[in-house]
Amino acid sequence: MEKIQTLLIILLGIGVFVWRMVQKAREMAARELRERPTLPKAPGLPTTSFQDLLEQMKSQNKAGNQPPPTAASRPTTPAGRPLPREQAPVARSLERTEVDPRSLETMPPARSLEAPTRQPRLAANLPRATALPAREDYWTRQAAHSPDEARQDARRRVQAMLRNPTDLRAAFVLSEILKPKY
Repeated sequence: MEKIQTLLIILLGIGVFVWRMVQKAREMAARELRERPTLPKAPGLPTTSFQDLLEQMKSQNKAGNQPPPTAASRPTTPAGRPLPREQAPVARSLERTEVDPRSLETMPPARSLEAPTRQPRLAANLPRATALPAREDYWTRQAAHSPDEARQDARRRVQAMLRNPTDLRAAFVLSEILKPKY
């Protein structure tokens, strides 16, 4: 019994809550209706028919197509000469109006999307870099030559490398080895 009473109290509370919300919504709507300005009504459709409008436009066009005024009716200056008729300057435009028509139905020629490969530039008239002397086996060289002969051989190889001015890399490396800056 106690559970039924609790349930009824809860339902009664929910009902009161819903009823108050509905009343508040009605009040809000009524207040907005009073405060909102009324919009003017759109004009109605004309009562004349299409034929009547067409006739009216034709009569206006006829009235507008009067013959040009004669020389006697033209305005004149105080001296009696007719006022000059000014011509509007011709409009100058940079727009190209004569464009050759191009069909969009034909396919453009096939073109590769890869970057074109460039032909290597050959400097045939320039001297080539000299090839470094072939490496010899260290132990074979030690057995065959004395230390003085090895130094002489190294000097000859360095001199041969430095004789060709195009071998800049070797010259730079040797200058760093022989005369370090720091």
